[in-house]
Amino acid sequence: ATAALSSRPWVTARALSIGTVAASRHSTVGMSEFSHPLPGGILVKEHELSVPLDHEDPSGECLTLFVREVVKAEKQSDKLPYLLFLQGGPGFPAPRVSAPPSGWMKSALEKHRVLLLDQRGTGRSTPATPQHITAMGDPARQAEYLALFRADAIVKDCELVRSVVAGGEKLSLLGQSYGGFCILSYLSFFPASIERALFTCGLAPVGQPIDDVYRATFRRMEQRNARFYRRYPGDIELVRSLARTLDAAPADLPRGGRLTARRFLQLGLLLGSESGLETLHDLLELARAPGAPDNALPELFLVGVENAQAAFETNPIYWLLHESIYCDGAGSASGWAAERVQASLGPAWDYRTRLAEGDPPIFLTGEMVYSWMGEDYAGLRALKPAAELLARKADWPELYRPSELGTGEARCAALMSYDDIYVERQYSEATAGMLRWCRTWVSNEFQHSGLRDQGARVFEKLLAMAKGEVEY
Repeated sequence: ATAALSSRPWVTARALSIGTVAASRHSTVGMSEFSHPLPGGILVKEHELSVPLDHEDPSGECLTLFVREVVKAEKQSDKLPYLLFLQGGPGFPAPRVSAPPSGWMKSALEKHRVLLLDQRGTGRSTPATPQHITAMGDPARQAEYLALFRADAIVKDCELVRSVVAGGEKLSLLGQSYGGFCILSYLSFFPASIERALFTCGLAPVGQPIDDVYRATFRRMEQRNARFYRRYPGDIELVRSLARTLDAAPADLPRGGRLTARRFLQLGLLLGSESGLETLHDLLELARAPGAPDNALPELFLVGVENAQAAFETNPIYWLLHESIYCDGAGSASGWAAERVQASLGPAWDYRTRLAEGDPPIFLTGEMVYSWMGEDYAGLRALKPAAELLARKADWPELYRPSELGTGEARCAALMSYDDIYVERQYSEATAGMLRWCRTWVSNEFQHSGLRDQGARVFEKLLAMAKGEVEY
């Protein structure tokens, strides 16, 4: 264990039964007073909770969990319902508070106390950075540790937050992308704890085999590539030229990584947001910047690529556990599913068959992770042995209980992006059908980033749908 972990005994007299898990003890490690009013008339309080690393072993090691509570100053003394936000990922912290607040949070604060949870391993909670993970010990210990950072553990953390911070009151939930996956786990294990649940592009493909999930997302990426190249036809040959150059001679990146052709094509991940086509095009055009030495790519372009992909290294849970979010119960090893599926799709998804000028356009990849990232990304190299162990792990705990999803009382509403490249819409519609009470809003007006792009409108409509004030 590192200094980030503690083996101290639990120091609270209060116990909470978590589903079928043995009662665990928890404590508030620290809690600030409300801040002075910030611009926009909001107050912020910070909470730190001690939670079990392994909820099945409550007397063992513990983590620190960080939660930020936000309320309007004029409503500080009011009895308001709690809204817990669950961030997308996996492996990313809650958004930070802007002053004055904007987007969905500005709307939510009118009638809620908002709780912003840094999920275990992120932000100001006990981190899971390369520095901390490698200090765990050998790869087997690292993999054992990381396996405790999935949604099944996150929602048990949320139950402790509900008990300690929200005084045991029912929660309303707002989940973006992977945050919606976590909500489905919460609805599965603690349905009585939830008043309402709002999903934004985050209804998980419950019950779908992982290879089918990736076949669907590769199909969506073919469509998104076509859309990108229609808008920027000049980028067809630019992408090809860059792939050809990097295939022959990978470029060294400023922070020690290698820009190979396969890593370059991961920039397709940018195409899932509302502004993603422009973001990618603007980055690609930096490859045309003048002044680079002969046979070298411009430094501006290399730095731009590295910045666009920095989160893989600063938030390695995304790479290490991404495929495990589709592993629901025993016998469900991922085995680098995206890599396996891509290889099965034939020449269309093998860039090396399209390097000659005039060939069909080269496809950029999307929200897929690969074993070779442990070679191309400097910050992931030390974690590759643990990543291989996690890819072979087949004894994962269950993530969802369809029987509970179909009987729970929570009122749900879900936004689905019609052509989402990250979360397959058809599978999301099937999952919505498993919920006892879920109104759906399917739209091609939004990409996966709808909550960020038009937060107030999305939140207000979903809340009204969950309350039964509007049907769609």
